[in-house]
Amino acid sequence: MKKMLVFLNVICLGMVGMGLVGIRCTSVDERYEPKYSEDSNAKRILLFGVPTQSYYGITDLFVKYLNQNLTGGQMETVASSSFLGYNEKLDKGYFDITIVNGMIALKSSEKEYLIEAQAVDEAGNSGAILVNKDSAINTFSDLKGKTIATTGALALPGHILQMLFLNDKGLDINNDFNMKYCESFESVFLNLFLGRASAGFSTITSWNSFIKRRPEIASRVVVKWQTSPIIGNAVLFRKDLDKQTADQLKRLLLSMHTTEEGKKAVEKIGFLRFEPATSHTYAPIRNILKEYKALVTDQKK
Repeated sequence: MKKMLVFLNVICLGMVGMGLVGIRCTSVDERYEPKYSEDSNAKRILLFGVPTQSYYGITDLFVKYLNQNLTGGQMETVASSSFLGYNEKLDKGYFDITIVNGMIALKSSEKEYLIEAQAVDEAGNSGAILVNKDSAINTFSDLKGKTIATTGALALPGHILQMLFLNDKGLDINNDFNMKYCESFESVFLNLFLGRASAGFSTITSWNSFIKRRPEIASRVVVKWQTSPIIGNAVLFRKDLDKQTADQLKRLLLSMHTTEEGKKAVEKIGFLRFEPATSHTYAPIRNILKEYKALVTDQKK
């Protein structure tokens, strides 16, 4: 028996010498009790909602940065096939966190979400009216009778601002041009590039981000007019997100631009930084929506 104990001790010393410190050696008289490591899969999965598949590439660094610094959960990106599908999920409270325009933010804050931050944009959160270079559109009156590609009235700086802008320039936004509805801003750009529309609506941020990935599109499509900017997009958290995770997420968002990796992540989305915000921050948007609804006779527009 003594020889057996000596033999076991020699084996244990050998294991320690090889660096196998995770294995616990015992004598035959000790009771073995296994030790379990922390289960990394126990982290709560947080769903980050984006409108379309193309946003995967834009938000990958953003999600990666949060996951590297977030201890209370693991974020996964969920994309929809269209803006309509995205908004249907949003209405049902499907996402834990997402970034939306001010109009949708106000609507969502009345149901499942809280506005926790706003995005600050280098170019300002303004709308762009783009044209195909071959469409010969040089003045506002040249838009009469033309087809304009748009994602529709769910896009505040990507549709509503442009409609109000054209109204101010003397156009009848209900009758002077035809609307071609697209599922995404990328679809708007491609329709312009292929000559399937003479003009198109987008946010200036979406356009600037897109041509970094597809610079060849800019050879035939150009920003002709730009609207005045409004308050930036809002960051929404689900109301039932636990306080500890929500507080940590908010701290990470508001400080992202102060680190090299975080700054790159924010800039890839098209922003400079995030700042604190609440539903009161977005209250002025209600006046814009009221003006728009008073002008548009066809609510599909």
